[in-house]
Parts: sequence; structure tokens; C-alpha cells
Amino acid sequence: MGLFTNNKSTDDYAKEGNKLFDAGEYLQAVSIWLEGLNSLNKPLNMQSEAVWFQTSIADAYFMLGEYEKAYPYLWDAKSNITGEGYTNPFVMLRLGQCSFELGKDDAAEYLIRAYMLAGDDIFESEDEKYFDQIKNLV
Repeated sequence: MGLFTNNKSTDDYAKEGNKLFDAGEYLQAVSIWLEGLNSLNKPLNMQSEAVWFQTSIADAYFMLGEYEKAYPYLWDAKSNITGEGYTNPFVMLRLGQCSFELGKDDAAEYLIRAYMLAGDDIFESEDEKYFDQIKNLV
């Protein structure tokens, strides 16, 4: 085996990134999670683990207010053909929030999906402006 062989598992990347995220080290967490994402078999849209990494990366960017960086990762997570992204209320919530912040027309669609999948509890710890976008529609 070569000097640069990486023996990290998907869980190792996830745990290491989670520790950094919890410490508020969002960009360092993104770096670790990107390594984890890049370690997965291709195509990524057929890997359920990709949904987790993509959502985590997007969440870190969301926390930094970098919605334009978060959005494509959420879009990829939603589009994963395993279906785990499209039915994940947190993916729908963050996608709706990023869409809202970026002024996209589909924000309410994803916020409503989050609501339909998880109820109003999913909005409890979020800025009320997001639920306000859909409260007259639900």
C-alpha cells in the first residue's frame, strides 16, 4: 500500500466533520465532509450516503449565510435517486430557506414540503420568516 492510502470510513468522515461543526468550525467541517463525499462510489446520485454529506455541507454553508454555496448541495441531495433526499424534511427545509434567501420562486414549494413531511415542529428553532412564507398556504 502507498504512503497516501486513506483508510477512513464514511462514518469517520461524518464523525470528524460533526465534531468540527458542533464546535462552530463550519469551513473545516465542510472540508472533511467534502473528502467523505469524494470517497464515495460514483455516480453520487445513486449513493444514499451522498445525501447525508451534501446536506451536512449545505447546512454548514447555511450557518455561514453562504446560501449560494449551500443551494447546489441541497439540490443534489434532493435529486438523489435513492429518494432519501426528496423525502427528507430537513433537506426540504434548508432548500426552501436557501431558495428564500436567494429570491428564488420555488422557496414556498420546498418549505411546504418540509411542513408536509414533519409538521410545524421543523420550524420551531428557525427564524419565523420561513414559516411566515407558508402559513397562509397550510
